[in-house]
Amino acid sequence: MTRALALLNDKRVRDVVYQAALLLGLAALTVFFVRNASENMVKAGIASGFDFLWRNSGIDVPFVLTGYTRSSTVLDLFWAGVANTLLVTVVAIALATALGFLVGIARLSSHWLLSTIAGAYIEFVRNIPLLFFVLFWYFGVIAALPAPRDSVSVFGVAFLNNRGLTIPLPEAPGVFRWAVAAILLSWIAQALVAAWARRRKERTGQDAPVVAVGVGLVLLLPALAVTWASLATGWDVPVLRGFNYRGGFVVIPEFVALLAALVTYTAGFIAEIVRGGIQAVPRGQTEAAAALGLRPGRILRLVVIPQALRVMIPPLTNQYLNVLKNSSFGAAIAYPDVVSLFMGSALNNTGQAIEIIAMTLAVYLVIGLAVSAFMNWYNARIALVTR
Repeated sequence: MTRALALLNDKRVRDVVYQAALLLGLAALTVFFVRNASENMVKAGIASGFDFLWRNSGIDVPFVLTGYTRSSTVLDLFWAGVANTLLVTVVAIALATALGFLVGIARLSSHWLLSTIAGAYIEFVRNIPLLFFVLFWYFGVIAALPAPRDSVSVFGVAFLNNRGLTIPLPEAPGVFRWAVAAILLSWIAQALVAAWARRRKERTGQDAPVVAVGVGLVLLLPALAVTWASLATGWDVPVLRGFNYRGGFVVIPEFVALLAALVTYTAGFIAEIVRGGIQAVPRGQTEAAAALGLRPGRILRLVVIPQALRVMIPPLTNQYLNVLKNSSFGAAIAYPDVVSLFMGSALNNTGQAIEIIAMTLAVYLVIGLAVSAFMNWYNARIALVTR
């Protein structure tokens, strides 16, 4: 007994005991809830398990990136929803970051009107619910577009109306896979060239033609690849038949409205992060760069932004995760994301509430952890290394 009391007086032993007790408590609570849910499902006559994933879904989806059709399985419906969620999330993150940087820099401008407009936009966005933006873009902007018969023509091959943007679709999309592979390889080559040039400059002090090579690898080669792919295949051009266009690919208005809402809403928060990050850079850095003869644009790009990123990355990670989670607001306008398709249509058809909710939560958890891991890696990469 005396020995046990002596061990409990050891802080390390107490920490282990407390953590073990907490884990046992959580395990017991989990077992209780699982057994309770199982018993209630048995009493209600609800079958458990994931066999329903291989049933025929019978659900029409207006916006599909995968090979899903009405005769596909519920599992295929799930992946179609995941693909739509990833699409709007990735595009919204890229556009919101670009817009947020522009607004944040404009907020610090010495031009009074530009700074005032940027500040008013930031304050407006940060004090309005996201659902308002979703409904505004869907019912206030997209719904105000003309009907299909009066569509706005874009170069005679794409048509914009209140039913979406109809664009040509390649008849042999496999050709574009080679183009995408060539673009990715050229970008990787540019990253390798830039890394080699940086090491060479640190070692010898000599510059390499990184800009000229970058223009060729990042701009010229991708343009040639896309041009080659466009000429190597036929195109299914949309044609007006009756009251709507037939053929091509339709970018549905729900996607456009949700994307615009996520971009305009998140950009206001990113702008404040950019403003705070830039102001966190010591003024002496700017003054020293100006004393060396650098222009304001180069000072911002080469001196201020690289140092401000060390402050901006952690809060930017939170905003990117918010974009992922806020994409579920698409269910309010019937955008076919994983929430609308799986937790809405599939749940109503199958009744497998626990399994469907668990799979949907797992999707957001996995994607969120992947985004966090990438941003943490990038944050560690640009961190200031001290001896």
